[in-house]
Amino acid sequence: MGRVDDYLDLVEDPSGEGLVLGDPADEALIALLVQVAFSDGVVDDRELSFMEKVLPGRDPEELREWIQLQGSTDLDLEALGEALPTLEERWAGLRFAARMAFKDGVLAEQERDLLARLSVALELPRNAHERVLGEMEGRVKVAVTAERLSQALASNQWKAVQHGSGELRSTLNALVPEGTVILGRIGLDNVEVLGFTDQGIVGRFQEGEAFIPWEDVVTYNRVPDLGAAIRIHTESGRRWTLVDHRLNGLGPFFDKLFATPDQRPRGPGPKVLRVRGEE
Repeated sequence: MGRVDDYLDLVEDPSGEGLVLGDPADEALIALLVQVAFSDGVVDDRELSFMEKVLPGRDPEELREWIQLQGSTDLDLEALGEALPTLEERWAGLRFAARMAFKDGVLAEQERDLLARLSVALELPRNAHERVLGEMEGRVKVAVTAERLSQALASNQWKAVQHGSGELRSTLNALVPEGTVILGRIGLDNVEVLGFTDQGIVGRFQEGEAFIPWEDVVTYNRVPDLGAAIRIHTESGRRWTLVDHRLNGLGPFFDKLFATPDQRPRGPGPKVLRVRGEE
């Protein structure tokens, strides 16, 4: 599932390094990206910057015109099915499409319809597209233990931030309850912005500096607004927002931390029939 994960990682963390193309599945995945994200024919400067990482080395205005043209063509679902042969890859591909559809903060009816057709073509369970769209607002399903947190931190591929260990070295340290164990620190431009502890998360939020116990976290959601990243919702009804887009990586980190074990059956991907053109 490595290749589609590369695309999904870039959607979650646009500050990371661009892609190096050449995999046979790239053409189908790029077609999916363009079809979902630019079905309205509009490519703003932020979206263009993102696409320059996907298709490096192209003239920006020529790339904009190419995206607009490709966005108006039919998506070859058979080619996409061949590019995503396993069940795991197909779920990842649908999640990738959902993330792209949500990047501008508006899920148009044609985008929702495309996601529904895509889930059917990939022979995923009924309403799979609604499930992945629901993941935009993550529900906390499990208790956070020090072991679970350490595993999530170790498997994290958050490249746009600076990682550290040991004690907190900023004003955030005063907010952490006595006896708390610090398991990881996150910085931006050499400024400490987040700390992960066995009892909760501490950080510099738009609403101010705060320590949030894990047991108080109810949901978290991606924030598509320019310059924003993730918003955490707590039991008290308060919201805590991270405002730097480089902190988008907290989303997939939380997905791993709070997810319940995946019970979907494993096995080879089913055959996808051609949905347009000649047999």
